[in-house]
Amino acid sequence: MARLQRLVFNGLRNLAPLDCRIDGDALLITGNNGSGKTALLEGIALLSSGRSFRENRLQRCQQWQAPQLTLYAEIENRLGHQRLGWQREKQQTTLRLNGENAANQAMLAQQLPVQVFSPESQDLLTQGPNERRRFMDWGAFYHEPSFLNAWRHYQHALKQRNHALRQQRPSAEITLWHKPLLEAALQVHDIRLRYLNALAKTAQPIMSQVSDSLAQIELAYHAGWDSEQDLLSLWQNQLPHDRQLGYTQAGPHRADLKLRLHERDALSVLSRGQQKLLALSLLLAQSQHLRLALAETPILLLDDLAAELDQEHQQRVLTLLPQLGAQTILTATQSNRLIMPTTQHWQLVNGTLIT
Repeated sequence: MARLQRLVFNGLRNLAPLDCRIDGDALLITGNNGSGKTALLEGIALLSSGRSFRENRLQRCQQWQAPQLTLYAEIENRLGHQRLGWQREKQQTTLRLNGENAANQAMLAQQLPVQVFSPESQDLLTQGPNERRRFMDWGAFYHEPSFLNAWRHYQHALKQRNHALRQQRPSAEITLWHKPLLEAALQVHDIRLRYLNALAKTAQPIMSQVSDSLAQIELAYHAGWDSEQDLLSLWQNQLPHDRQLGYTQAGPHRADLKLRLHERDALSVLSRGQQKLLALSLLLAQSQHLRLALAETPILLLDDLAAELDQEHQQRVLTLLPQLGAQTILTATQSNRLIMPTTQHWQLVNGTLIT
């Protein structure tokens, strides 16, 4: 089970340089708005995924006058003790794993699985299929090691076919990409489908625990095409229209996670508050599934839970969290807003950490 043990951050947003140790499975970070609580969680997420959950422009994560942004962590996971480093300087990113250069971000993500719940988490439900595909692919990445390679092959072949379509290349040149595209597409589809079927079983009891209103939610995987049709034949038949559009209409790149409630689209029925609860439930279900399937539990980063949930549902979630067995880091403006046994409490004052 993944456990953060030490963090060293320098040049991250408004945070003063910090070097601190984390003991135990629960940590509460408190401070006024703007004190750097979210930035600290953002640094952990950046180290894992290379992405900010707040925005797309990484340069904004680096302090204006800082020559570089450096993130370092020591963790313990099912493979033992790991040392991870992430440094950004002049728009160049350097990755380190156990004292050696890491070839890509996936190597760090594999060692440090992280789940983030923040005000932006509702985007999973409201910002279209792309966010839901990212959610599914996060789980598939950890669920089956072959997924990343299949996904990369699919993206490469898809890019080449789309380029040929835009350039109005001869049909023979376009269809040349159909065989590698189909092989990778079916691999991506099969892994996603297996993962979603397994996740749905784990998610059902968690959604019920978080909120009674979510007890009947059903998860279903939409392939990105009519799965009763042969995908290769579909590409052939749609080739004239694909030429006009300049892109491939059907395939796993159009996949989606469908959420249904009483045979209706759940998002059209649920309130904004219920949507937040559903997004959180899905993230917690992913965490639990990874624990059951691989004996690895992601680190849960819960940003200002008290502001996002009403008191009843806060208590439901806080009761559920210890059952998941994950190391949990929560933020709040006041310590008494989250009643949960914690082994550690940090306070942030104007970007400076007090442990």
